[in-house]
Amino acid sequence: MISNRESARRSRWRKKKHLENLSNEVNRLLVQNREYKHRLGSVTHQCHLVGRDNERLTYEYLALRTKLYDLYRILVTMQLQ
Repeated sequence: MISNRESARRSRWRKKKHLENLSNEVNRLLVQNREYKHRLGSVTHQCHLVGRDNERLTYEYLALRTKLYDLYRILVTMQLQ
């Protein structure tokens, strides 16, 4: 009978420790999840900025290419005269 009580007490203690460990793990994972969400938000914002810059540079490239082609045509026309 005493042995059963001791066994039950140890079992309750192990269960309590296991529950504490699980609770600590949940808290650690919640903190980690918040950090990942913050990092994801930062990376998403940075990606948006880079995308806007890329779009602006693409338009600038196309405009400059058109100007260069126009200048080339003028130069060729002048050389032919």
